[in-house]
Amino acid sequence: MTLAAASLERRPPRTNARSLLVALGRLVSAFLLTLAGAILAMQMLLHLAPGDPVDLVPGGEQVRSVLEAEWGLDTPLVARWGRYLARAATGDLGTSLTWRPGAPVAGLVLPATARSLGLALPAVGLALVLGTLLAWATAGRPSRRRRMVQVLSIAPVFLLAFVTVNVLNEAAWILLERGLIARPSWFALPDTESGVKTVLAIVVLAVGSGSLAEVHAAVEDEIVRIRNAPFVDAARARGAPLAPHVLRSLVPPLVTLTANRTAFFVGGLVVIEKILLLNGAGAMLWQACIARDAPLAMGLALVAAAVVCAARLLGDIVRLSVDPRLREPRP
Repeated sequence: MTLAAASLERRPPRTNARSLLVALGRLVSAFLLTLAGAILAMQMLLHLAPGDPVDLVPGGEQVRSVLEAEWGLDTPLVARWGRYLARAATGDLGTSLTWRPGAPVAGLVLPATARSLGLALPAVGLALVLGTLLAWATAGRPSRRRRMVQVLSIAPVFLLAFVTVNVLNEAAWILLERGLIARPSWFALPDTESGVKTVLAIVVLAVGSGSLAEVHAAVEDEIVRIRNAPFVDAARARGAPLAPHVLRSLVPPLVTLTANRTAFFVGGLVVIEKILLLNGAGAMLWQACIARDAPLAMGLALVAAAVVCAARLLGDIVRLSVDPRLREPRP
C-alpha cells in the first residue's frame, strides 16, 4: 500500500471525528443558552408576580428598603440575572428568604430533587415499557386496546390522581364497614404515609396527561415502518429472528421521545406531589412560590431546567452517535 493510499484511508475517520466534535459543541452551546434563557424567564415571572418576600416579614414595611438592598430586590432584572448566572456557575444558589430563612438553597434543593427523581425515572421507564409492549401487540392490526390506552391516558395527571385516590378510599371504606378487610396500612390516602403513595404517583405520571398514549402511538408507527424496511425483509428472507432488528432500531426514537416528554414529567411532579402530599422538589417549588422565596424558587427552577435540557442533550448525542447524517455541517 502506498503512502498516499494510506493517508486517504486514514482521512475519513479524522473527518468523521471532527464533525462529531463540532456537532457536540453545537449541542452543548444550545444546552447552555437554553439553561440561561430558562433562568431569565423564571426571574421575569417572579419579577412580574404580585408581592415580594418583604410582604411576608413581620414589620417588613418599616425596613423594606434595607431588606430590598440586602436581598438584591432593588437591582434591575438584567443585572439580577447576570449576577445569578455568575453565582450559579460556582455552585452558589443563594439562601432561602422565607421558607427556611438563612438555609443554603443547594442544601434544600438537592435532597428534594433526589426524591423527585425517584418518582420521575421509574415513571419514564414504566411509560416506555408499557407503551412499547402495547405497540408491539397492536402495530399493523385493529385493536380495542389502542382505544382503551387513548381514553385512559388522555386524563390529566391531577384528575387521574384525584379519581384514583377517591376510588381507593371509597372502596376500602366500604369493605371496612362490611368487615371484609382489616384497616389497610395506607388508609386513608393521601394523609397516611405509605409506599402505596409512591407507587400510585409513578403509575399516574407514567399514564396521565397523554404520556402512555404518546409513547404507544409513536412506537407503534415506528414498528410498522421498521417492519416494512428493506433490511427487515432481508432478515425475514434469511429466516433470521426479526425482534432483535426491530428493537435495536427502536432505540433512537425511544430516546428522542423520552427527551421530548421530560418536561411533561417534570411539570407533572409539581401536581402529583401536591395532591399526594409527597415531599419532593415539585411540592417544594409550590411552597416556595407561595412564600415568595425567590432564591429557593430559582434554585428549583434551575435544577428542573437542567434536567430537561440534559435529557434533550443526551437524546441528541444518542442520535448523533447512530445517525452520521446529523453530523454534517449545516449549509
